[in-house]
Amino acid sequence: MKKLILLAAAAIFTLAECQLQSLQWTAFKTPLKLGVKGTFDKIDFTKGDECLEGAKVHIDKSSVDTKNSGRDKTLRLFFFDRLKGPIEARILKVHEKILDVAITLNGVTKDVPFFYEKKGSTLTAKGVIDLFDFGASKALSSIAKACFDKHQGKTWNDVELRFTIDAKTTVDKAKEAIDSFKSMM
Repeated sequence: MKKLILLAAAAIFTLAECQLQSLQWTAFKTPLKLGVKGTFDKIDFTKGDECLEGAKVHIDKSSVDTKNSGRDKTLRLFFFDRLKGPIEARILKVHEKILDVAITLNGVTKDVPFFYEKKGSTLTAKGVIDLFDFGASKALSSIAKACFDKHQGKTWNDVELRFTIDAKTTVDKAKEAIDSFKSMM
């Protein structure tokens, strides 16, 4: 019995709260607007008040990952290396079904609405940025030129962003651990 109590207590204190589960972008190419998906290997996430509001993400743009090393190298060289400064985002406000997110890209910060769904403790959000809004036309032109044939002459300026956050609080997880502990008794 003492072992179960210690196990339950340890579980409560080691439970993670408010974690970024995934972050994915989709850029588009060709006249058919085919999507190219990717993420970044180095993403720093800091939770905000009550998890979401004020949460921040800092992205190492050189860690781009599309699961294709040749494409990653091209993206780094002809797109991401041509952007000024870091890529950062901060959730400004949580509304019903919409998050106001400030995104900094190429040294420009813009507020972007993200629609979200919450199922249980998992929040999934989706938004779209226009690279022209961030003064990234030179970087976009550079990647379009480098990939002209592969993109069939068309590289789109809109990029879809998606992220998933485990928005469960420590209190929620502690309640689950206690309930689990009670069911063992």
